[in-house]
Amino acid sequence: MSVELVWQGPVGPGCASGNAFPDDPLIFENLCEAGVYLRTKSYDHGRTIAYAGQSVSLLSRFDQHLAAMLSLASPLRDATGKVVFSGDAGARIDAYGRLEKASALAAADAGRVRFWYALCDDYFHTNHLNLAERLLQRRIAARLRATPADMENARAAPSAMPDDLPDVWINDFSGLGVDDESGGAVLLRELLGDEPMTIGMLTGHVT
Repeated sequence: MSVELVWQGPVGPGCASGNAFPDDPLIFENLCEAGVYLRTKSYDHGRTIAYAGQSVSLLSRFDQHLAAMLSLASPLRDATGKVVFSGDAGARIDAYGRLEKASALAAADAGRVRFWYALCDDYFHTNHLNLAERLLQRRIAARLRATPADMENARAAPSAMPDDLPDVWINDFSGLGVDDESGGAVLLRELLGDEPMTIGMLTGHVT
């Protein structure tokens, strides 16, 4: 059985249009649904930092990402992509003495964030979310093997999976413009490739 992940986006502060989240009620409503997502941040010299995740409410999860950055509760990077703030309690306490500088760093890094997402549908069910997340993480980690630090949340594959899960996952980039301001199709192809993802990726048999 195969499943298609139909990618949409981007949304977020890093969108060149300056419209972080759409005004269209239908799109906004869809963002409250379940699915998988990629969070990307672009830095100097073409460096991209990627994070793959999943949520039963994508908009809520996107808000959590941005709120954590702006409240100094997650790691922050400078313009080159180097982590310069750890986001732990000690770092925050130190930052309170230089709040203007820390806040500027947080705002700049949050301003790079774009989210791309694929919603659950009749074939991609919510009980597939963990599997889809791991497949995305494994695929991106493999394609960024030369620079593993550019994948922020690579995780180990689940130790056991039900037998009835879809075994072939196809990334559909047709809804992303090649020549638009986001360059979405190009970026996601760089991160995910055109080849289908399979459960064998999680056992180390294929990449």
